[in-house]
Amino acid sequence: MKETPVGMEDDYVLEALKTLVFDGDGDEVALNFKNHGNELYAQKSYKDAVAAYTQGLDASPKDAALRTSLLNNRAACNVALRNYGQVLKDTSAIIALSATLGTPAPAKALYRAAQALVALDKWDEAEDVIARGRALPGEEKNKAWNELSTLCEGSKRRVLGNAERERRAPLQLAALQRAIVAHGLVVLRSASPPDNPHPLDFDPAAVPDIPLYPPSKAEAWTPPPANTPLIFPVFLLYPQHNTSDLITHFHEDTSFEDQLGAIFPRTASAASPPWSEWDDKHEYYVDNLAVYVETAQKRLLKVGKEITLREVLAKAQIPPKDGKPRDGVVLRDGLLSFVVLVKGKEEREWIDNFKKARDGK
Repeated sequence: MKETPVGMEDDYVLEALKTLVFDGDGDEVALNFKNHGNELYAQKSYKDAVAAYTQGLDASPKDAALRTSLLNNRAACNVALRNYGQVLKDTSAIIALSATLGTPAPAKALYRAAQALVALDKWDEAEDVIARGRALPGEEKNKAWNELSTLCEGSKRRVLGNAERERRAPLQLAALQRAIVAHGLVVLRSASPPDNPHPLDFDPAAVPDIPLYPPSKAEAWTPPPANTPLIFPVFLLYPQHNTSDLITHFHEDTSFEDQLGAIFPRTASAASPPWSEWDDKHEYYVDNLAVYVETAQKRLLKVGKEITLREVLAKAQIPPKDGKPRDGVVLRDGLLSFVVLVKGKEEREWIDNFKKARDGK
């Protein structure tokens, strides 16, 4: 005995049902297609179920309830298939049919219409349909409407919030570039910049906290002005030991003394912070350190530890004059770099070597 090939049984059933178009009345044919479609739907064979329901509708059933059921079931399949435009066509047909009969639109049709509208980001229309569905007799306490309304609001928040974030991004970047120029920094970029997980940015505490959503509040956001405090990633270089520290959040209104005090002991006798592992001689304590910065035009400037980073940047900048380019502290690959030396002999030797290398001697 030969077995029916897998996947062919449904085709045979559909073909058998099609022959009924010539043998039975429209309602009988449509009902048979509907029942078969329901079986396919239960098997999650949504495309085949759509075909069955469509055949049922093509039989032109006179029974309005049967026609509504076929449209509703086909809409359910298209929700699963994400054919949201077709969902709206079928549910609109159901609503129109209900209107001609003078009856309320079925809750299922409204629910599926709302599902499609949410998926298509038509939130206001979706909320209107949800309200209509919730107002139907017996639907007032149906939690499904509340859940769909929550989904609608979440979708609206996510999509509009992302759009607002994308709107702000280039404006924020342009504002940051203006701030960099206002600070007199000379921007350089290397061919292979290092990873920088904490890029230069505005101090969030100095920027108004304007939410991304709702639009009525988000529209109040404007790019920060150029004088808004900045937070820099800063390298502290220790050339005598061929090592460094990265301060990921150096607020420009804090001093080098404050930043160094978080890394090194204040005095030779201080108990904390602990001595650096590489500092065998215990020379690196704040009172015994000198800080230097090299500008874009190779000037070497000594940095007062008691002044802020903002003041250092301001004092370092020189506008262009007599054909000479402007000068200032270098922002290389989004990072600032300062040299930290032990005062005295080490300091003098490093400065001499720097000048020899700079001047080609």
